[in-house]
Amino acid sequence: METQNFNPHIMQDPQMTQQNRMPEPPQIVTSKDYSYLTDALSWELDVIKKFNHFAQESQDAKTKNLIKRAAQIHQKHYTILLKHLNSSNSAAKIKQ
Repeated sequence: METQNFNPHIMQDPQMTQQNRMPEPPQIVTSKDYSYLTDALSWELDVIKKFNHFAQESQDAKTKNLIKRAAQIHQKHYTILLKHLNSSNSAAKIKQ
């Protein structure tokens, strides 16, 4: 089994991160990509529900606001993922 070298400095270099980013999603979404997107949607939805629950349970207003803000960030991620998933699905661009 081959091990990969992990260099944490590469992950922390913002210039390197910008160079590796795709300017837009690919035109073709494979079935593996589709599966990953549906999993990511599930994870985001789960975390949104948990944050909303913890926000309701919190007695401290500052903590409650921070938790609600985190839920909103994940809601935004969920919406973005769903948009990509729907555009891929509706255009029948899923490649086996």
